[in-house]
Amino acid sequence: MKPPAFEYVGATSVAEAVAVLASEEDAKVLAGGQSLLPLLALRLARPSRLVDIGRLRLDEIELGPDDSPAAGAYAGGAGGPTLRLGALTRQRRLETDAAVGRAAPLLREAARYVGHPATRNRGTLGGSLAHADPAAELPAVAVALDALVVATGPDGSRQLTCAELVEGYFTTTLEPAEILTEIRVPAAGPRHGAAWSEWAPRAGDFAEVGVGVALELDAHGVCHWVGAAACSVASVPLVLGPALAEAGVVGAESAAPALLRAVAQSVKEAASAAGDDKAELAALLAARSVADAFERAQRDRARLDQAEPAA
Repeated sequence: MKPPAFEYVGATSVAEAVAVLASEEDAKVLAGGQSLLPLLALRLARPSRLVDIGRLRLDEIELGPDDSPAAGAYAGGAGGPTLRLGALTRQRRLETDAAVGRAAPLLREAARYVGHPATRNRGTLGGSLAHADPAAELPAVAVALDALVVATGPDGSRQLTCAELVEGYFTTTLEPAEILTEIRVPAAGPRHGAAWSEWAPRAGDFAEVGVGVALELDAHGVCHWVGAAACSVASVPLVLGPALAEAGVVGAESAAPALLRAVAQSVKEAASAAGDDKAELAALLAARSVADAFERAQRDRARLDQAEPAA
């Protein structure tokens, strides 16, 4: 099908994009286009004006300090190292960029499951978060990692957590004239392990369930922080960090069978409470992700222990 008629605006600045959105009630933002263009072709979206922000310089990646109150949640407290990602960062870059791999390994791993390589070459991180598909991997990862987003509108910029951003099915708390400009992820600290597990009928299909887990060990090998979330379980990413903490992941030294059984039971209860009929699958995937995350964190700890005498 052909899309309905609309006016096209190629924005040359964030300010111009915001101004156009503020002046037209039915205007829509076009970033990578991997979600919006199919909706236009099916005439499920009928914007009067399409504001293309694809040429804006919003694709830079930088690792540095951040004074955001929620920054560094698991890497030394507020003001810790933070990975700043422009909202137009391509999904393909998330899985190939070395800085992303070091600072946010869960983000890199989950990005590999997003659609197909052709769509990841065009799809953007900010677009995925703003689209708020409950089956999407990246919003769940952002919630698991306590990430922040920066939204820019007519009244300036504001920050909100990714958990606050997503409101429901394909719905966010963004104002009509706001656009996402940046995503800030607390950088992984030492002895960090992360894993994403999902099940889909075919490669590239939407996941029936996906679960991401990130955790960190202290110098003695004891887990002191865990973050987790699931996609395709509720209308918003299902936060699982508290469930995993209650199951005993925080304070554990390894993914012992008893711990994994407790994790599976806690996640099953959390998914069931969300009204999902895939609670059993979510529980199994959570246990797998916890086991893999522990293994990777312990591997990183061993590497650091070996390097310490040389330092």
